[in-house]
Amino acid sequence: MKHAWILLLSAASAAPLHAQNPIWVTSGASSGSGTLRAAILSLNPSTSALQEIRFAIPTTPSNPIAEVVLAEPLPPINGTNVLINGDRGADYVVVDGNGRQIFTVEENATTTALEIRDLTLRGGAVVNNGGCVRIRRAATATTLRRIVADQCKAYLSVTTNPVVRGGAVYTKGALTIEDSRFTGNRILSMSANEASSDASGGALFAEGSQPVTIARSLFRDNRIYLGNQLPSFCRSGSGGAIGLALTNALAQIADTSFVDNATACRNPTVTYDIDGTGDGGAIAVYGQGGETRLDANYFHGNIGSRGGAVGFLQPLGMLATLTNNTFHENTSNQAGGGAALINCCSLAMTNNTFSGNVARSPGLANQLQASSNVLALYNNIFNGANTNRDCIVSTAQQNSGHNLYANDACWTSGDGTSQIVGAMPWLQAPRMTGGYVPTMMYTNGSLPVDRGDDAHCAARDARGVPRPLDGDIDGTSHCDIGAVEHSFIDVIFRSGFQG
Repeated sequence: MKHAWILLLSAASAAPLHAQNPIWVTSGASSGSGTLRAAILSLNPSTSALQEIRFAIPTTPSNPIAEVVLAEPLPPINGTNVLINGDRGADYVVVDGNGRQIFTVEENATTTALEIRDLTLRGGAVVNNGGCVRIRRAATATTLRRIVADQCKAYLSVTTNPVVRGGAVYTKGALTIEDSRFTGNRILSMSANEASSDASGGALFAEGSQPVTIARSLFRDNRIYLGNQLPSFCRSGSGGAIGLALTNALAQIADTSFVDNATACRNPTVTYDIDGTGDGGAIAVYGQGGETRLDANYFHGNIGSRGGAVGFLQPLGMLATLTNNTFHENTSNQAGGGAALINCCSLAMTNNTFSGNVARSPGLANQLQASSNVLALYNNIFNGANTNRDCIVSTAQQNSGHNLYANDACWTSGDGTSQIVGAMPWLQAPRMTGGYVPTMMYTNGSLPVDRGDDAHCAARDARGVPRPLDGDIDGTSHCDIGAVEHSFIDVIFRSGFQG
């Protein structure tokens, strides 16, 4: 199956900014003249002008990759406005941490803006937060554009470093990520017998009161993987890919795929990994106030405890807005195979598709488990996978309608428009049908088409197609249920004008 990241480098972007006199990296050595280390040390902390580090390391046709391999951690970045620019695309310039910390901004730095662009960051590691990028200064706005963060690691030690955040990236300031890939990043125990629930964000952790925006990216095979202190009990941290602990701030994640992320541990009494031992297999959300928006994302094969894909874990006073997302075949060991909202926030959920998610604990919800104030639950599909209920909402709510459930579900007596429909053979397997992420289309004439609530209809679907359209060709446009809307192409083909 093709995923969103295949399209990333072809995405349109604004014309790049360049400094007039860039600092050139001409050597792949760890230290000395022309190296990345020398370039960082030459940054002027007193100037407000843009300072750009660019790469011109010699390559050959047989070895076209410009690679920097570190023999020691890089020095902290200290310049007001800094751009580290691979220039030719992430696959051409690689900074290999070789088990060392790569980029850091300390609390006492002058840096207010840092952009890292068109680089692969690989193999960075630290006994702390952020194996490849660590931003300790809350006043630093960080942008990661067209980067790859691969096999970065942050290590946990119960004696010297029991709190770990972000296997690849840790930030306290504003963060923007665009068109990037996070693969194989980890939070790990330093030994086989060290576990802690105070670890979060296998790839990324953001905290503080500044906004976070993630768009058109891929998070694949990131995880928290810890040992265990007790032979009879295995536990892990939260957020296999992302951990968010924001205060009165906006987090927006859109057009992004989360595939095969997990929270896992190794019990010393067994010889296999135990998956789903921490909350939020892909994303764990904490914090207070503000809003977290998930829009047009794809979640597949993620494994967690509470929230196979996404867990909102007591984020008091927050608004959780989920629109046009697809949750497919994620697994929770406890509640909410797709998503779990625990002692949570206010929930607005519109035009999402949940299918084949599983909660392993009997009696809990396969697709959605929510103890929250429900502001809106409209136009969603909940396609169950086993005898558990599709959806359990434990607080009273009347703001729901036009949902489709495979089995006994979670609306109240005030909802007269949702339906229990049993099997959903018309729901097709995920595939790319436009946009940035896979979606699950419907066969022609099936129940979701033109059956949604127009008053609670998302303006566009997961592919960016405008809603509503006339999907059943009766002359009137109505909103479809679920994450996708029948497009103009679908309508033309159904009309017999294939050409």
